[in-house]
Amino acid sequence: MSITLRDVKTTDAPVITAWKQDPYITKMKFDHGHVTNEAEQRHDISRALKSQYKEYKIIEHDGKPIGYIRINWQDVEKRIGWIRLALGEERGHGYGKEALSIYIRELFDSGVLRIEGEVYEYNIPAQRLMEQFGFKKEGVRRKAHFTGDEYCDIYVYGLLHDD
Repeated sequence: MSITLRDVKTTDAPVITAWKQDPYITKMKFDHGHVTNEAEQRHDISRALKSQYKEYKIIEHDGKPIGYIRINWQDVEKRIGWIRLALGEERGHGYGKEALSIYIRELFDSGVLRIEGEVYEYNIPAQRLMEQFGFKKEGVRRKAHFTGDEYCDIYVYGLLHDD
C-alpha cells in the first residue's frame, strides 16, 4: 500500500463532492437531506485553508485521491483536536487504517495531547478502527443523529498521547 496525505486544494472539490454524494456517506451527514455541490465544497475548502483552527488532508493511494481526513482544533495551542475521516469507493481495503496511522503519528509528533472522534452506532468498521488505535469510548450521545430513517446514538472516543 502506498498511502500519502497532502493538503487539500480547491481543485479537489469535484472528487470530494462525489464522495459526499455517495449514499454510504450521505447517511452520516448531520444535515440530512442536504445535497452538496462543487461550489459549496470549494467554499468549505477555502474556509479550511484560511483557518488556523482546521486542517484538511486528502488521502491518496498511489497518487489517486481516495478520501479525506480532517481535524478541527479545540484549543488555541492545537493540543486537542476533533478528527474525522471518510473514504470514497476505496473502503474496506485498509487504507483508512494506514492514513489514520500516518496522521496520528504526525499529530502526536507535533505535540498534540488529545484526539477526539465520534462514530455512529451503526458504523461498526469505524468503531473497530478507533479501538485498534487505542481510542477509548468515553461516552454516548444518545439518539443524536438522524439517518433519514431513524435516530441513532453517536459514540464519543478519545485518544491521549500517553495512551
